[in-house]
Amino acid sequence: MKKNIIKSIILLACASTILSCSKKEEEIDDALQTTNLVFEGNPSRGRLTDNEDRFYTNNIPNRERISAMNGNCNALDSDILNSEIEKLSNRGGGSIKIQKGSYCLRDIILRSNIHLKISPEVTINPDLSGNINNQNITIFVLGEDFPIRNVAITNLNENSTNRSTWFKSNIPPGNYGGVKFIEFGNVRNFKLSGLKLTDSYSKFSNIVLNLPASLKTDEVSKKGIIKNIFMTNMHVGYGVIQMQTGKSILCKNINGEGGITMRVETGAAGTNLVNEKTVDDIVVRDIYIKKGDAAMNFSPHRVDQGRVDVERVTAINSTHAVQIAAGFYDNNANGVNNLGTFDRRSYVGDIVVTGGYGAQIKSKDYKYFNCDKRKELIEKCYNPDKESVTDKSIGVIRDNASSNSGCENESDGGCYNIVIGEITKTNNNFVLDSLFTYPSSVVTGCSRNGNPTERNCN
Repeated sequence: MKKNIIKSIILLACASTILSCSKKEEEIDDALQTTNLVFEGNPSRGRLTDNEDRFYTNNIPNRERISAMNGNCNALDSDILNSEIEKLSNRGGGSIKIQKGSYCLRDIILRSNIHLKISPEVTINPDLSGNINNQNITIFVLGEDFPIRNVAITNLNENSTNRSTWFKSNIPPGNYGGVKFIEFGNVRNFKLSGLKLTDSYSKFSNIVLNLPASLKTDEVSKKGIIKNIFMTNMHVGYGVIQMQTGKSILCKNINGEGGITMRVETGAAGTNLVNEKTVDDIVVRDIYIKKGDAAMNFSPHRVDQGRVDVERVTAINSTHAVQIAAGFYDNNANGVNNLGTFDRRSYVGDIVVTGGYGAQIKSKDYKYFNCDKRKELIEKCYNPDKESVTDKSIGVIRDNASSNSGCENESDGGCYNIVIGEITKTNNNFVLDSLFTYPSSVVTGCSRNGNPTERNCN
């Protein structure tokens, strides 16, 4: 029964372009005969529920208007839409429908009781007009300078998993510092769904949850859904979602090519010199990565965080499927004097991993390759993100936080254990045979290789 489910996942991935497949169905059956399974811990121990009703309630008034933007990427688009949002919010709220066209937007400030309903024939671009050299750009800003409640940005059929019904966004190369599609600050009861985004390996994750301008840890975003997202050409150091803060949030059907699809990486929360958790009750379901770094990343900086519950992880030709990092002192000299952990009831399971060539390999992961291969990696040309090279998948879970990894509180610090559920490897095309990449997995005895004067770009 389990293998039938795994087979269905692989075939679905092929059909939905998550995975390029040349194998026939019977070849997949043969591959699954050597599937490796592991189960650790007790996943029934207080698992977090994923019922959407507990994360978002549509309280937005049933009033709709059509946006007056002309769809020709006009530099006035942002002013027009901001004015429409403010006027409708002042009247009590409602929906603004954005119809077919290409729109150039920047600093769109959403307000309470507003739902932006976006046609599948819409492309949203960052507004790159004016002097943007080295400037960071955010397209949609939610709750940065003031709290907002009851908001949504969705496709027209907001619960459809059919990508043809989703709206699009395009982040082109440019001289800007970085681009975020959307940043959440102090927001309650929100929904984001139905987005296909093509990046250009730009700096920043495209969906960011962070502290608001007040930096108050009791003003983080709460109660929300982010679902039905697909992003490509992601920078290895960033990815689809960066969750610095957030409580009672469901992330569902999140798909990335390149980078890390879901980063629960919480460094900004430690800037207030207080150890107050800003991440808790985070539920992640159906998360995918292809030719990237990882699908899921746990990394607490400075703060002891709450519970994260992850189920149904698929990784294709990526460095790892899951990364679990011990807490550490980051380079913020003003951060709270604490290393950071996650609640021991946090969970990740139902992990299906296919190894192969195409992974984005960072220099810090060269150490898991043998000496000859390591030299080859150092001499390779960088990918367009200028931080990674392309090579073979290393393993399934990279872990330096658990007791199994050798992490010891007091001496190493920032240690915690996450309950690991079932893992399935559909092939053995990995650098390491073990399911877990630990600090002890490092290949030692290699001579030190400096950066080459010329790289092999073939």
